[in-house]
Amino acid sequence: MTLKYLRDQRHHGAVKDIATLKFPFPNEEFLDLETIVNEPEPRMSVGKWDGKDLFPDIVVIGRPGQWLRLMAEVETEDTVNEESAQTEWLPYSKQGDLLIYVPTGCVPETKRLCKRFGIRPKGIRTWRYLPVYGLQIAEA
Repeated sequence: MTLKYLRDQRHHGAVKDIATLKFPFPNEEFLDLETIVNEPEPRMSVGKWDGKDLFPDIVVIGRPGQWLRLMAEVETEDTVNEESAQTEWLPYSKQGDLLIYVPTGCVPETKRLCKRFGIRPKGIRTWRYLPVYGLQIAEA
């Protein structure tokens, strides 16, 4: 197994777990919301940027119709970088409200990149897995 494969597996698992924990839509309280996960296969685009469809990791839409409510991008330690900021965070943030989930310890770099490229996310959250407790998410 390659490091990229292991990272991708961790990323897929984190996206799925964050979507399940933080965006469990539709549910009894929010029947009009639906969560769509674009990992590992893209399912819903939120628009175009430089001619390419944009597929953030998690998309929350309002029904009826398909009204974009918010989106979330989940990063791993090695994807908190200038490339992700320019090719993902910036275009996504221009489409609507964006939450960026980064591993614990990556917040200073995430904030630096957001400032450098003029990205204004709705929020930055940290994620990590703890033995016994599982996924832990905190607001940065």
